[in-house]
Amino acid sequence: MKVLEQQSRNVIHGGVDTSPEFPTLKSKLVTLRQLRYNDIPTMPRLVTAHVVRYLVHVPYPYGMVDARRFINKSRRNFQLKKELDFAIELVDNGSLVGVISLQKIDTASKNAQMGYWIGNKYWNMGIATESINLVIHHAFHVLRLHKVYANVLATNRASIRVLEKNGLKKEGVLKHSIYKDDKFYDVVLYYRLNRRLTNARLRSK
Repeated sequence: MKVLEQQSRNVIHGGVDTSPEFPTLKSKLVTLRQLRYNDIPTMPRLVTAHVVRYLVHVPYPYGMVDARRFINKSRRNFQLKKELDFAIELVDNGSLVGVISLQKIDTASKNAQMGYWIGNKYWNMGIATESINLVIHHAFHVLRLHKVYANVLATNRASIRVLEKNGLKKEGVLKHSIYKDDKFYDVVLYYRLNRRLTNARLRSK
């Protein structure tokens, strides 16, 4: 009976809910885990107009179909080793509050792009700072990447402060590179290098 119930849930969700190979990262404030299909009802409530105004590739209104599509894509790209999309969950109550990703993972050039969003109800709580720190640590110490980079709208001052707080440095500005809401936006490029990996390679030569 339990097997049949599990098979039924898989049909409803569109797949197995978690993968044992997916990493889970933890701090005192947050747990970063694989997105689950039972996160679908919560995600649209978090992706409000306040959140989307700073995002480029997230649709609005954001519905359950969009959440399912994102999770399905996340599963495919994880299997292809191209992407890690983490659910951001609060340690104290298990609430889903956002998503943080390592995308465009390039094992040849040893770099990846980082992106994230957090429901505006949970802004200014240190969640983004801890989540970014966990992801960068995983990228550098587990994936052994050399560079993590992030692109942020120049108007998103809060996100810029969080990136700088986590040691990312400004690399440049793409002027008027995004057209959104009938307006052109500059995009600021940020990066951080894995100095430990670089120094280790230099010493080995």
